[in-house]
This record gives sequence, structure tokens and C-alpha cells, in this order.
Amino acid sequence: MMSEEDIIEYNKLTEQLELLKRKRVPTDDRGPLDLTKQIEVLEFRNEKLHNYNQKLIEEIRSLRSKLYVKGN
Repeated sequence: MMSEEDIIEYNKLTEQLELLKRKRVPTDDRGPLDLTKQIEVLEFRNEKLHNYNQKLIEEIRSLRSKLYVKGN
């Protein structure tokens, strides 16, 4: 059974959520140990790192080709 303090705290939290919804602020009520959230974060990081690695590879290839042209 909920105590009076619990009910007050619950009402405060619901009011805060309503205010955030009105402001159209995205809310993520999943906790830090939620596996789907962790997977999403890791997939995002993996994609960003992959793109950065591709950028570095292209830059290295470009620099090598410039050195190769100057060397001949």
C-alpha cells in the first residue's frame, strides 16, 4: 500500500512528465541497465566509429597517392 508521501511523490513525477510532454522534450524512461537501450547505444557508437575509420582510411589513401605521385 502506498503511503501519503509516496502518493505525493508520484503526483509530482506525473506532473513533471506532463510538463515535458507539453514542451515536446523526448523522455526515455528506460533505466541504464535496460538491454535494448544498451544495444541501441552500442550500435550508434559502432556506426559512428565505422564512419570515422572510413574517413581516416580515405584520408590516408589520398595522402599516399599524393606521395606516390611526387616520388615518381
